[in-house]
Amino acid sequence: MPQPYTTLQPFFWPPLSDDAVLAIREVLLRLTDQFETRYASQIRDAERDDNRPHDHQPDLFDRPDFDDPLLF
Repeated sequence: MPQPYTTLQPFFWPPLSDDAVLAIREVLLRLTDQFETRYASQIRDAERDDNRPHDHQPDLFDRPDFDDPLLF
């Protein structure tokens, strides 16, 4: 089960130059791309499992409504 996203708060984000921001962004994009390429099948399987309906255990005390005309 995936963990919820967390933020880096309170994290001090220092002021950066435009060039530094763009360089860091490029590194993060390349890292993310390589990560997704390497683990693509696991990511796909995990996302598919998260979207799959889980088996539902019927409530043993939930009785049918015998007055319901659609029941019969």
